[in-house]
Amino acid sequence: MEKIKQHLYRHFDERGNLLYVGVSLSTIQRLAQHKHHSHWFDSISQVTIEQFPSREEALDAEKIAIQKEDPLHNLALKNIPDPKMLRITEDKKEESCDHLIKSIVSCNPIYTIDEAATLFKVGASKIKEWCENGRLGHVEIGRQWDSRWNKWIIKKRITGWQILDYIENLEITRQLTVKGGENASIQ
Repeated sequence: MEKIKQHLYRHFDERGNLLYVGVSLSTIQRLAQHKHHSHWFDSISQVTIEQFPSREEALDAEKIAIQKEDPLHNLALKNIPDPKMLRITEDKKEESCDHLIKSIVSCNPIYTIDEAATLFKVGASKIKEWCENGRLGHVEIGRQWDSRWNKWIIKKRITGWQILDYIENLEITRQLTVKGGENASIQ
């Protein structure tokens, strides 16, 4: 099975302040996306890249880095009021991930589980499943004790970059399947 390494990247300004932490299959392509969509792009003076053998490990490292290193522009841990929904065209016939990427008009910094479900036209339980199995990155923004069920309820959110990363991984998986059949997979 072919494994594709995942990258954890960090953007720093000229003083060494951590601007942003993210995960991508292609850090260079993601940097180009930041150039067009991130107001802080011109502040970047250094980029570091760490490779991980699996997507799950990279996403875990990203969560830890965001929580411990407190990047200036990772909005995932901040409460963003009234987010707009990511808009895609209504053409349901086109199944291609290319179509999804080209259809994006705007991307919000953060989404609730229900907003992500609406975006992908699936149920909230499917989004939770994708988060649980590591297919879709997410951040924990808090915990609340549920005395009715006698357990902690973890509040999760999904960043716009995690949604884009999920779509990017769908496309890479599709390409590997086309090229390698059953012998190729993305980890």
